[in-house]
Amino acid sequence: MQANTARPAMRLGVSPFAASQAAVERIAGAAVVGGLDTLWLGDGYLLTSDFPGWRGAMESFTTLGWLAGRFPTARLGITAAVLPMRDVPWVAKQANTLHRIAGGGFVLAAAAGFWRHDLEARGVDFETRGSRFRDDVDDLRSRLDDPDVGPGPPPDGPVPIWLAGSTATMRFSVDREMPFQSSRATPSELEPIAQQYFDAGGAMLAHRVRVTFGDSTVEGDRVAWHSVSGSVNQLVEELSRFAEMGVVDLSIIPGHDDATALTTVEVLASDVLPQLS
Repeated sequence: MQANTARPAMRLGVSPFAASQAAVERIAGAAVVGGLDTLWLGDGYLLTSDFPGWRGAMESFTTLGWLAGRFPTARLGITAAVLPMRDVPWVAKQANTLHRIAGGGFVLAAAAGFWRHDLEARGVDFETRGSRFRDDVDDLRSRLDDPDVGPGPPPDGPVPIWLAGSTATMRFSVDREMPFQSSRATPSELEPIAQQYFDAGGAMLAHRVRVTFGDSTVEGDRVAWHSVSGSVNQLVEELSRFAEMGVVDLSIIPGHDDATALTTVEVLASDVLPQLS
């Protein structure tokens, strides 16, 4: 694997998922004040047991606009906008708008889609979503640069576009020379993927993972996230491994309910982040 000595230090951000608006504000506030500088939201259409209620079920662009007003210094990110389910020209307009109003800027990660039921409910064939996604990405890149689509490209630089997904999307990101965001993998699980990515010529690797301070035991589909959990020392060790293998931006889903999410964010900010610097 390529040495990562020339890469920047790993940035940490969190998804402020919670069961209520007030809890979202508490988690996001603790993250921003504590130096976890990006607020990430996922994208979905139908309810899923992974993220019930306020825990991820709110429409992402709308909620990010609200977060931009509440936390004007934060960088915002969507991970990942499922382009085959969305109107690509309108995504470009939304992205350029968010990039302008978010004091810390906006990152648009795009994906072909993970949940079959979401895509099929929107009339998208799950098996052929990849080819549609590739066309959508090319369309999105041109739309973001179109000065006739208000508000037009931001004057301080274009919206960063990342590609998120599995191996096929990783290969596509290398082909298009775009950053790649993997997900749902512990450091040990991610290591061969990172090796493959950099060996193929990939330039910027991001990752999305569930992190919990203490016990990560949960019920239902959320165990599929293969979360990183444990004591402060264990979290420092595991998150450091991500940085060592070349991850430069880590998007964290903290905890598995309101209480563990807030505690995890507070511990990350006060005890883990200073040891990763």
